[in-house]
Amino acid sequence: MSISRRTVLKQMIITSAGLWLIPSCTEEKSKASILVKNFSINTEQEAMLAELGESIIPKTTTPGAKDVYAHLFVLKMVDDCRSKDDQDQFVRGLGAFETFAKEKTGKSFLKASPAERNTLLEELEKNRDVKDDLHFFYFTAKRYTVQAYSSSEFYLTNVQVYEMVPSRYHGCVPVKQSA
Repeated sequence: MSISRRTVLKQMIITSAGLWLIPSCTEEKSKASILVKNFSINTEQEAMLAELGESIIPKTTTPGAKDVYAHLFVLKMVDDCRSKDDQDQFVRGLGAFETFAKEKTGKSFLKASPAERNTLLEELEKNRDVKDDLHFFYFTAKRYTVQAYSSSEFYLTNVQVYEMVPSRYHGCVPVKQSA
């Protein structure tokens, strides 16, 4: 029984392709949809952050925070632009926020009604001076959500029309004489 070189090469290619695909089949599905390097969150926490953003800037006749993927911007900014201590405090605050929602409403933030969510956020807004993980998380997420929305394509093309510097050149404009 002789095996040809062509058969051996074909089997090696099939085997190496299979080995290359195996990690994608065993990948953990509970990871967030964006790659963050310095901390980790799961899909439920990401969904909760998206709903928090939507509560801050809700969808009306204009897109909301979820439509411009503000929650992914928040995660990327915390990952890239904050210190390790701030990142740890943000993650602790994320857990504290969920606990806070369960204590006040008896259910998770994701399952709370829009009215219950607004009540929770109003309570956090009343206590701006508190310096704990919960308030750090909320006000950091709020700041970056507003920044994400105000720098989104929708906002810069429809609300605050952005014009590249140096703007327009008007070479011949009548000048009014001063009195």
